[in-house]
Amino acid sequence: MKKRSEGVKRITLVFSVLSVIVFILGIAIDSDFFSNVPPIGWFIIIVGAIVAYLIPQMIRIVIYWIVDGFRKDKLSPSPKDGKETSK
Repeated sequence: MKKRSEGVKRITLVFSVLSVIVFILGIAIDSDFFSNVPPIGWFIIIVGAIVAYLIPQMIRIVIYWIVDGFRKDKLSPSPKDGKETSK
């Protein structure tokens, strides 16, 4: 497997951080800037922020996994002539 683009990793990192910011701001606005948060709410905020960070990362991993599957199909020998179909 060849090395992945650094730019894609950076874009994913930006989306991850932005999703955490949007999540925290949404909770802050909904709870009057954290004044109405019950004790279990703080746990939900922490777990939600972690999940919000991981969702873009997981999307990137799944897309790479799908694309790699198609690349392996193109590089496998053709059943008709036994030669590679593309490089």
